[in-house]
Amino acid sequence: MNYTFDPQEKAIIDTLENSNPERIWTQFIKIVIEFKDYYVELECIPEVADSQNDADEAMTVKIRKFENTYEPCKHAKVIVENQSILEIKRVRTLLYFTDSITDPVETKKIDSQWNKILSKISGLRRSRIDKMFESGSSSYHDEIICNPKAPQAQVIKKEFSNLIDVGLLLKVKDKFVPAFLLSNAYGFNHLERKALYTMEELKEGLHNYELL
Repeated sequence: MNYTFDPQEKAIIDTLENSNPERIWTQFIKIVIEFKDYYVELECIPEVADSQNDADEAMTVKIRKFENTYEPCKHAKVIVENQSILEIKRVRTLLYFTDSITDPVETKKIDSQWNKILSKISGLRRSRIDKMFESGSSSYHDEIICNPKAPQAQVIKKEFSNLIDVGLLLKVKDKFVPAFLLSNAYGFNHLERKALYTMEELKEGLHNYELL
């Protein structure tokens, strides 16, 4: 799947560079950039992912502009106030999924590890736990993100990959607001803990993203 920003969204992004918002808010699944008479909203929206598993989702971001004043909800939190956006980058990643492990020998190994853990927690004999799982079937696979330009992105199975624009990186004074989704997680919860980072602080995690 391709979940990159469309021309209208790119036009909105262009207007944000060197702009002077009154506030930037976070609302868990949304980021709001508030101006006097309008606001721009980034919203996390789960979409169907190209994957071996029909239940897998790709977390995407939709950008919209609203021509009216912003009314914050009670859970909204100001993360930046009266600071110009000096620079802005689109943030893109590649989400892909590994092949499911369905081989009986391999799944038995993984199930056995879980059974040991459950046995220790619950105090049940392992034989009783085995009976709980014996009627079920097991499969396992991982979801992984990487920079679309990374070497690994060139060798993965394209039918199980998803190119996604996951948000924006905003420069405010000498720090940055990572207004983008992390590791296919739902929402912008990381901004609740900390909203402003130095480039040195961001470098470690940025290797999985392409800045445009």
